Amino acid sequence: MSSVKVTHQDRIQDGIKYAEETLLDQGGHLDIDKKLLKKHFDFNGKTVMDFGCGVGGMSIWMANNLGALVDGYDIDEKHIEVAFALLKKYPTDKVTFSQKNIIENPIDKEYDVIILNDVIEHIKPDWIPGILNILVNRNLKSGGLLYFSYPPWEGPYASHMQRIINVPWLQYVPQKILVNMIRKRNQTTLGQYDLVQEYLELNHMTHKKLIKFMKPLPVEQEFRYSHTKLNKISLFANTSFYWWPAKHLISKEFITFRKK
Repeated sequence: MSSVKVTHQDRIQDGIKYAEETLLDQGGHLDIDKKLLKKHFDFNGKTVMDFGCGVGGMSIWMANNLGALVDGYDIDEKHIEVAFALLKKYPTDKVTFSQKNIIENPIDKEYDVIILNDVIEHIKPDWIPGILNILVNRNLKSGGLLYFSYPPWEGPYASHMQRIINVPWLQYVPQKILVNMIRKRNQTTLGQYDLVQEYLELNHMTHKKLIKFMKPLPVEQEFRYSHTKLNKISLFANTSFYWWPAKHLISKEFITFRKK
């Protein structure tokens, strides 16, 4: 039986469909992020760097729904190609996209807000200090806001593999066994990697690790919210479960820092 060949244009269209889940509020993994941004932050008229913008859905959503002026940057040329196609389909003069490695080619612009949305857990640990130093000391205005969201390594969705193996806490399966499970279901992602590479390059980010990376920088923690399914219960709607063992229920961490 011959397999169906997936063309480059097919991948672009798949990327647009994926981005539209976020842009058009069709569900997806960024729903909590969007609700939180609307509730707690005022981005109207603010300049925003969307660092690691991926295929651009969140960048255009922030412009359309929060009134932000967004520059989206991503190191992956395939992601940016989709982002350009998305912007062509949903044009706005409040958004730009660029492929950029900020260590090799820093950006000469300061922003009111810098967002790393589901990004920090994908960055190589050796790169994190340099990237954060550039973002805070070169690109973030005095008094500006640095925003992170990510699934912490202790939580149920840290493996990023729920799309192919719908089981929580997969990261606690012995690595050799889990990698074999992923390999049997492997697929090329929209970006530069396949799913095995994507899993193996996760840096096991936790709140404790992030705070350690942030400690040398001229910032102060301003906001933290740790989301779990328990937050669906009205009694716990605004409760963050930081402590052990409840921290293993955290599906998403949200934390901001204000530049001094």
